[in-house]
Amino acid sequence: MAKRDYYDVLGVSRNATQDEIKSAYRDLARKYHPDINKEESAQSRFVEIQEAYDVLSDEQKKQMYDRFGHAGEQVAGGRGGPRGSAQGVNVDFDMDDLGSMFDSFFGGRGASPFGGGGGGSARQGPRARRQQPKSPDVRHTIEIEFITAVTGGKRDITIQVGDQTNAVEVTIPAGITHGKKLRVRGVGHADANRPGTKSDLILTVNIAKHQLFRRGDPARGEKASDVYLELPITIAEATLGAKIDIPTPVGTATITVPAGSKGGSHLRLKGQGCKSSPPGDLYVELNITPPPADAITDESRAVLENLGGLTDIRSGGVWP
Repeated sequence: MAKRDYYDVLGVSRNATQDEIKSAYRDLARKYHPDINKEESAQSRFVEIQEAYDVLSDEQKKQMYDRFGHAGEQVAGGRGGPRGSAQGVNVDFDMDDLGSMFDSFFGGRGASPFGGGGGGSARQGPRARRQQPKSPDVRHTIEIEFITAVTGGKRDITIQVGDQTNAVEVTIPAGITHGKKLRVRGVGHADANRPGTKSDLILTVNIAKHQLFRRGDPARGEKASDVYLELPITIAEATLGAKIDIPTPVGTATITVPAGSKGGSHLRLKGQGCKSSPPGDLYVELNITPPPADAITDESRAVLENLGGLTDIRSGGVWP
């Protein structure tokens, strides 16, 4: 049976970018992985997908394929050995980023789920070769400042790799959430099975609390990219309105409190939250604070009582 066109196998156009090719490969590999898909055709389909990706993800092989089709593989095969099975395919899954079920397949055993022995380059029939286990990733936990999580930035850390202490610069993306994992490639353990390469660093990011700000909570129906600030205001400011300078994650801003504002209402400053894409907003929650009881004079008491009598808040027949 004639081989299918590799672009058709992955469902991408001939001018697809490497990112599009990689994305299509990951989606199809998840769908047809034999340990997940129990259909009889899943294994052969998975091998076909791996083979297509092996060629199209390699610029040199891709150029030969674009010029000569499958005949170009014979030229490439002279350099890399016979083709036709999943052996030698570079399975480029990012286990932590995907949060995938493949972790139990590849991460736990360090091998292809098809089994097969290691060694030579000759084809072994329907069973693909077992991949050599990779060196374990280095795992580390860091705590970053709240503002760094909101605005993004860089952080220098030191990690222990074997008996060495290495300095690593980590880029913190704006809007990162508490407990998120970051992968820093190629700074971990040297890989004995892949000379010249190293395993990755997996960072768990914890975010320190801030005295004034908090992040939006999706459990409350809020966006994690939004930032919230509780602003105490006086009865006079709530009643008469006021202009107030407030802190923001990147500086200060002036807001206008409308006259007659109620406690618990929110004022929004668009784009003043996390500097993610798209940016979040800053919500200012008004908290009306009464004056101390011992500060109220007879004169101020009379004014307040008079104002209270003019404020019709318990009416409509539902209050006694």
